[in-house]
Amino acid sequence: MAVVIADAGSVCALAKISQLHLLPALFTTVLITQAIADECLRGQSSDAVLIKQALESGWLKCVDNPVFTHSLSRSLGLGEQTSIEYALQTNNKTLLVMDDALARKQALRKQLNIVGTAALLFAAQRKGLIADAETLIAELNQVGYRISAAVIAQLKKTSHEP
Repeated sequence: MAVVIADAGSVCALAKISQLHLLPALFTTVLITQAIADECLRGQSSDAVLIKQALESGWLKCVDNPVFTHSLSRSLGLGEQTSIEYALQTNNKTLLVMDDALARKQALRKQLNIVGTAALLFAAQRKGLIADAETLIAELNQVGYRISAAVIAQLKKTSHEP
């Protein structure tokens, strides 16, 4: 089974629209690094509470920040750096859940598998876990999380392919 490592942006985005439960429905266990946990749990927002509950329930697991052995862009945040580094140090097949364009570019350069929040919503729709991915993406846009129309169009196209 693939090791799934989520970045703060995706975890927080799903929590903001009360869809964090989709992660364990799609993947048995999701890992976040300590840097991601620190970023997600900052403050007392309702999404931070949901993320804390996910950690307590056990399907979301926090791992120690890895020791850096690969060169990564200094433009990346600590959470993104630790997620990519952890993925690089994991011998299993790894899936990174991240949306940040620069972080995705770095991960792809390192030949890592990545998926974004919008793609997860379309996967959840295909599995019958949610009724309409586009409605949830619109909710994300309303809370300040931007997913481009081009990305949505591409995901719609591929979600209808056999």
